[in-house]
Amino acid sequence: MKTISTKQICVHYNIPTSFIDSLVEYELIEVIIIDSTPHITAEEIERVERLMRMHFDLNVNFEGIDIINNLLNQVDELQEKIHTLQNKLDIYE
Repeated sequence: MKTISTKQICVHYNIPTSFIDSLVEYELIEVIIIDSTPHITAEEIERVERLMRMHFDLNVNFEGIDIINNLLNQVDELQEKIHTLQNKLDIYE
């Protein structure tokens, strides 16, 4: 599993480390500690980018980001259920 230090992410995207800390505090991303340095997985980068756009481009606060993220996760789950049910329905047609 490839990981990237949160410090590298902050430097690359020119964001404060407090932003990453807040994402962790609101449990929006998971951090892995490697050699006493916080890292995130490469798969989490896309999520961090989406959350950055919400916060910095749309000026959404962390409580709002949390709500939006939960709603988007629910939409994804519902879309998966619809896909599964459509596949089952196709079997019977």
